[in-house]
Amino acid sequence: QYITWVDLSHYPNDALTLVPFLKQMEKNLRFSYPSVTADSGYESEEAYDYLSSKEQKPYIKPQTYEKWKKRSFKQDISKRENMKYDETVDTYTCHAGRILNPLYIKKQKSKNGYESEVTVYECTDCSGCPHKEKCTKARGNKRLYVSKNFIKKRQISYENIMSETG
Repeated sequence: QYITWVDLSHYPNDALTLVPFLKQMEKNLRFSYPSVTADSGYESEEAYDYLSSKEQKPYIKPQTYEKWKKRSFKQDISKRENMKYDETVDTYTCHAGRILNPLYIKKQKSKNGYESEVTVYECTDCSGCPHKEKCTKARGNKRLYVSKNFIKKRQISYENIMSETG
């Protein structure tokens, strides 16, 4: 292993540090690497977008990577990953076969000022559902908060780490 750059940050969370770190490194070294490898603590939509804009291949382990392997995660009906997604109509279908439609798009800003879009989905009607207790703690209907851009970029990085090179 090689150390090519070091930085100290006041952020307690690594997710906010990768982009400033890469910018500082590129400014001082005057080049950028064709790929970037980082552990799960550095995963963020901002990092994925930055790497994409610089045409750098991400090899960032998803934060949920270890959880995905567990049977408990695979059987958790409340998880978005365990619901059927229909891209043509942009809906999720829950374990009970009920549809979660997009309600609105919410804008979020990180501490770094990065703005992302989160689509909020809500089930048409959870009343009387025999699975509601396992699916949601909400008094009303089940809601999902989904950043489509993050999911897409995370999938690319996941495929990279699962490749022979990764």
